[in-house]
Amino acid sequence: MIDLILLALLSLTVFAYVYKDDEVFVGIGSNGLSGVPLDKHITILGPTRSGKTTLARKIAKRSRKKVLVLDWNGEYEIGLKVPASRIKVDISNINKKILVELIGLSLNLNEPSIYFMYRSLKDQKIERLEDLIRGIDAYLTTTRSETEMKAAILRRLEYIADALSEGDIPLEVLIGSKRDLTIDLSNLSLVEEKILVSSMILTYIYNLFRKKEITKDIKLLMIIDEAQNLLNLSVIKHIITEMAKYGIRCVLVTNVLPPNDILSHTNIIIVKPHISFNLEVKYKSIIINDKIIKIYKFL
Repeated sequence: MIDLILLALLSLTVFAYVYKDDEVFVGIGSNGLSGVPLDKHITILGPTRSGKTTLARKIAKRSRKKVLVLDWNGEYEIGLKVPASRIKVDISNINKKILVELIGLSLNLNEPSIYFMYRSLKDQKIERLEDLIRGIDAYLTTTRSETEMKAAILRRLEYIADALSEGDIPLEVLIGSKRDLTIDLSNLSLVEEKILVSSMILTYIYNLFRKKEITKDIKLLMIIDEAQNLLNLSVIKHIITEMAKYGIRCVLVTNVLPPNDILSHTNIIIVKPHISFNLEVKYKSIIINDKIIKIYKFL
């Protein structure tokens, strides 16, 4: 009888911990039941097939927040699942310099090409990707190098536009819904397409929330799968570091250690150590404000 009572009390303790509002339970560690606070973004770090996606799903469910997933490989089933090719992003409200920078970095353009693209678009009205192509195509070049840059930019942009021109579901409608949302990027064939779509979605959401008051309340939990593909883009680094002010928490699922200016804004979960991480941590752990807690088992 006593054993049953103790088991019931333990179950209640675990239940109460799992559903804390300001912290997410992740497993059993050196300090007992262990969780990660939601005061910062979260980095889930580990090599391929180490359980990062599984843990990210659990964090999404246990957070009890509205969740949006940028699903790189089609591995998440959280809320409404929408193919990225169906998403329609209104780019007219994105600052033109930021938009050009996003496109240029996503497509691996060099600095002269990015500047050429900005010159050709700065006086154009841009609402859709097709407007970008028309604006660049109409720009008169004066040198052979400009003509070559123009052709290279148009070729890459047309690949992207072909994949995204059929979008018919406005992103603002999906964000305004109370339902969780998974944007499935796996139907995009090029890495550049995935990077650009993810970057545009992040920028759009940042601009949307930035119009509201700074808050400590969590309005949205964003899971960014394969985040290593985005975290070296200067614009995205700035956006992610600023997002927390406006009630957005990002869960960065990555197999590469993020840049220091991102890492300093996150709590860290190491699901499996790897020599390439260049961290003095040899075991599963969570790192909260530089305090390392060993995890025996993620649950």
